[in-house]
Amino acid sequence: MTTSRRAARSTETSGPSLTASRGSRPGGTCAGQEAGPRTRDDQRKRVKVDLDLPKEYDARYRINVSVCSRDVEDRHRSRQGGSGPGRQEVSACRLALLHFLDFTQRQSFGKLAKLRREQKNLPIFQYRDRIVELVRLHPVVVVAGDTGCGKSTQVGHQIRFETTRTTATKLLFLTEGLLLRQIQQDRTLAQYQVVIVDEVHERHLHCDFLLGVLRCLVADRPDLRLILMSATINIKLFSDYFSSAPVLQVPGRLFPIQVIYQPIPPEEQPSRSEKLDPRPYLRILQGIDQRYPPEERGDLLLFLSGVAEISTIQEACQIYATHTSRWIVLPLHSTLSLAQQDKVFDIAPPGVRKCIISTNIAETSVTIDGVRFVVDSGKVKEMSFDPKAKMQRLQEFWISRASSEQRKGRAGRTGPGVCYRLYAESDYDAFAPYPVPEIHRVALDSLILQMKSMCLGDPLSFVFIDPPPAASIQTAGYLPERAGGTGQSW
Repeated sequence: MTTSRRAARSTETSGPSLTASRGSRPGGTCAGQEAGPRTRDDQRKRVKVDLDLPKEYDARYRINVSVCSRDVEDRHRSRQGGSGPGRQEVSACRLALLHFLDFTQRQSFGKLAKLRREQKNLPIFQYRDRIVELVRLHPVVVVAGDTGCGKSTQVGHQIRFETTRTTATKLLFLTEGLLLRQIQQDRTLAQYQVVIVDEVHERHLHCDFLLGVLRCLVADRPDLRLILMSATINIKLFSDYFSSAPVLQVPGRLFPIQVIYQPIPPEEQPSRSEKLDPRPYLRILQGIDQRYPPEERGDLLLFLSGVAEISTIQEACQIYATHTSRWIVLPLHSTLSLAQQDKVFDIAPPGVRKCIISTNIAETSVTIDGVRFVVDSGKVKEMSFDPKAKMQRLQEFWISRASSEQRKGRAGRTGPGVCYRLYAESDYDAFAPYPVPEIHRVALDSLILQMKSMCLGDPLSFVFIDPPPAASIQTAGYLPERAGGTGQSW
């Protein structure tokens, strides 16, 4: 989403990304084509679109850069003898540097042209005018875009303790927490005209709270525009919450995906005190090696519930990879450093596949190109709170059908893929349709304190999109009082 005036970008390691922008007229910049894969002949037959770029690179478009070396040359003229580069060497170096600068500009031009082409080949591009029209006419718009439609884009960013925002920023990516802090300082968010909340289906605690705050803000600011985006969204729930907001559904661009159900045998099911048995996962690696020749590209993305499970399976897969020399095994979870996480984006050598063992961070937060095979354990670890015991713990649960579909979709982004589900189809049918919102699972102490600091009144009367149990709110309300956090009851 772009605007005609100032803005910027920002990201964080967890939670749905949130975009806030300001300007006199919002407009879409995503791109599109019909859902499903197309042949190259079909693509050639399509009408060419204007990329708003010169048709080819010209030196006139080069950044106005000069390499000032005359002072160095003058010093060499006055130098009598001595060592060091002469005037010819300095001039040659200057010329080489100018050629290098020209090369980098030519390279940047090519990348920009490629980006524009890719944007206009995404399915959402054909809905550009419709999105702009809906945003002009309605204060809230829900965009339900399937995986791969191109609904999310990136630009400058702002996270806690770090920002790349400048006066020239047009689009700002930031987290829900930072936007809530800005609302505390400016209750009307006057610096923004359009706010986009992406990945709202993840239903994090602060995301649900932010939606409630924005719902109140939209009522107070008729000029503010709010756009909600997600792939697997409960359309009716979100639309009804914002007074029957219009919904735009955009098809994705997924290639065919074969789903194979391979339930883990009872003898390989681990007990609570045992480590995860790696045999079901090793069988899949062996099967891929037997069925698909190494020259056929395609990496494996394996979803597990937590870091301990990743370490167990990584160790076993690494032994197999060392024996076959056909796999590179890489972990992916939020506790890794950025450098370690970035390794999953590297391209494997010819004849070698990557085996990426990840938590649910790779469901929506991270997109890895080249994944052809997905292994879904069907498990996820989430925090849960017992109001009676007043304790919070990390527990393993079955995922929802929406999460299962998200995981499957990772295999069909760049070509036909295969999804191995390590549970029965009957188990899939028994999954809940959507994940349980975090506000229903965790302690609400910090949320209640934040609501109190923002003077939002009685938390029991606050209109959440999916209200938490009253007992959880009451328990959270009494704890700060006893600890001296508020000095008064609700």
